[in-house]
Amino acid sequence: MLPTIGYALREQNRPILTDPAINACEITFERADDPLRVEKYLQDLDFDHVSIHALKLSVASADPPGEKYMKALKEIADENGADSISDHLGFTRNAHEGVEMGHFAPPPYTQDALEATVRNLDVIQNYFGDRRFYLENVAYLFEFAGEMSEQDFLTETLKRSGSGWLLDVTNVYANAVNFGYDAYEFIKGVMPHADAVQMHLAGGVYDEKVKKYIDSHSHPIPDDVFDLYRFALEQSKGKVSAVFIERDQEFPDEAGWRSEVKRVRDIMEEVYAVSV
Repeated sequence: MLPTIGYALREQNRPILTDPAINACEITFERADDPLRVEKYLQDLDFDHVSIHALKLSVASADPPGEKYMKALKEIADENGADSISDHLGFTRNAHEGVEMGHFAPPPYTQDALEATVRNLDVIQNYFGDRRFYLENVAYLFEFAGEMSEQDFLTETLKRSGSGWLLDVTNVYANAVNFGYDAYEFIKGVMPHADAVQMHLAGGVYDEKVKKYIDSHSHPIPDDVFDLYRFALEQSKGKVSAVFIERDQEFPDEAGWRSEVKRVRDIMEEVYAVSV
């Protein structure tokens, strides 16, 4: 059975999500958590797979997330019939109920940070019970001093926590470009330690001023990311439940999004035809 394919739900793309080519949806929790809303966020949309994507669990903080945030996240998941919940391998605040930075920072790749992350994931997964939690690798523009590599940190986190891996293929590509490692070796090294996988695909742009590749969510998915996506599917050995395309700005016209979804599916069908 092929993984489901969908978009991160935005008001710009809501009208197209009834198309039969799209059978999954990712809801950003912070967009859906509106006290003035009187109907479920999905409204009458129906999908084979729904995931709720959180932004502020701050998984790698020193303290675990607060129950108030997790309770609201669970309510949105219940209301929309979500199959899974995800957030990022990073931190957004300095402590429980602490000051929010407004963006994700990668953890320092140290043993102490690893222990805190695994403890927090245990709290998160126990709270959400049977609903699977997925951990997303993040793109970053700077690195903290650490005691291990990002690959080793993520591998140990997945092995010890049992979390699923939300493999953001574009983030792996961006970090590989910006910090000079092999994106293919990164995925090959981590994948055996994830027993359940989802994927993110997005476009980006190389900023000549700062000499960094930026994961912008506002450009078409580049060929290099599609190539890496193919490799990730080959390495996943059927563990992937959903592939989500992220596009926050400059949403493409019908020809554009149909071409994008078709390429995602064509690659998937080619890989699965070989593997089954």
